[in-house]
Amino acid sequence: MSKVTGFIKLGRMEHGLLTAITVISSYYISGGRNGYVALTLLLSSFFAEVFLFVTNDIHNVAEDRVNRPSAPLVTGIVTPREAWWFALASLLLSLTQVIPVVMGLANPVSLLILLMALALGYLYNVSLKRVMVINNVLVSLVTSLTYLYGLASVKVINQQPLHFIGLLFLTTMIATLGREIVKGSLDYEGDLKVGVVTLATRYGVGVANKAGSIIMLAAVALSIPLMLSSVPVLGRFSVVFSALVAATDASLIMLVVKVLRGDLRRFRSVSLLAMGLTLLGLMLSSLLLFITG
Repeated sequence: MSKVTGFIKLGRMEHGLLTAITVISSYYISGGRNGYVALTLLLSSFFAEVFLFVTNDIHNVAEDRVNRPSAPLVTGIVTPREAWWFALASLLLSLTQVIPVVMGLANPVSLLILLMALALGYLYNVSLKRVMVINNVLVSLVTSLTYLYGLASVKVINQQPLHFIGLLFLTTMIATLGREIVKGSLDYEGDLKVGVVTLATRYGVGVANKAGSIIMLAAVALSIPLMLSSVPVLGRFSVVFSALVAATDASLIMLVVKVLRGDLRRFRSVSLLAMGLTLLGLMLSSLLLFITG
């Protein structure tokens, strides 16, 4: 592995790119049309994600020696000093959102959401990862804040996008929370070795699987008002969004049945793909609105 590849792997840059596209999609659907704001959103969200992933690995070396022996900091392809400089540079670049806020082009609330995501994500990396339930809640919250970040960057927020994006944020957060709890069952042995406390390590895999399944089903139920709220915002393209949300629901229900039977094979990848369908629906809808707008 080359040094450049090590930095790319350390920063999980594919995740940063996906996050940036999500934020811009949310911004456009919410009524944002300023190209400069969209550019700063792309940069800030991308580098915020990189910062959180890099600092996660910095504070997670002991766990990675067990669970991810090929991680750049474990293999030594990237040194701790280099990782810290990379994290600091990414943090500074993530704060580019200050510029459009100061210029009066973006809503100041967006900066508060960015700072909250950075602070909560870093606290998770440093210590809260080992606190039961709080660790799962923080992951689901920070992951879902991408939707609110785009919405909050719009200078004047209208009621219909607020309702739609708010429901999308809540539904995604609940679904992610359920997924994270079940993932604790998959990481059971590694978490036990390094002292990470999850529902699975504290109460057993069976309890964690049931709790995660119930929460994921709650997200499926919440997706119904989410699809209805998409109509006034996405117009005729709400059909595209709703179809992919329905596909997510069907996939989650299928996974819940398997999880309750104790079958966790491919849960990690299939659940991620299922939730990605909703994200794809948002991206496609925003793209179609842009093309026809």
